[in-house]
Amino acid sequence: MISAYLTLICRRLMLAAMSVLVCWSASLTPAPASPITLEVGAAGGLLGFQKGDLPRFVAQHMTDAGLTDWRFEPATGGGLPANYVLWAFRLNPFAGGEVRSFGPRHMVTGTLRGRHPITVEARLYLNGEYQTLVEGQALIEGGSDDPGLAAAITEMTKNLLGPSGAYRRIDAGTSRAGPQR
Repeated sequence: MISAYLTLICRRLMLAAMSVLVCWSASLTPAPASPITLEVGAAGGLLGFQKGDLPRFVAQHMTDAGLTDWRFEPATGGGLPANYVLWAFRLNPFAGGEVRSFGPRHMVTGTLRGRHPITVEARLYLNGEYQTLVEGQALIEGGSDDPGLAAAITEMTKNLLGPSGAYRRIDAGTSRAGPQR
């Protein structure tokens, strides 16, 4: 009888010790990191956009890249944020060296009809320090319903911040502080 009682006590102690061990090991697993918020700014203008509309459009299509480690919000102005992406859009020159500007203007949006080649740059800044940049080309019609521009922004966001993007390829040997969340 005493032997059965001692066996029961030992089993209960083992169960309690295993519960403590499981709880302790569960506390060692890191909690999922919260996404880093990047403010999105745009230098210059682009066909079919009012001045304040472009950062909102870009932030929306950066979100379409589906990167869960990052959140994107349009820049609100008033100084440079610590973590941001600055986009620049340039209309490409043609063979003559100048930007082609002939053709009928669209009456409602004030843009030229047809597709126009542009160069797009996205520069990443974390903790107020420049990190890296990606550059790309796109053919755009202009305006907030331009699928070519939206696709270019989404693809360049993946090239900048994705798992195999430019930010991840920065020399891992350099010690730099991670971005503030």
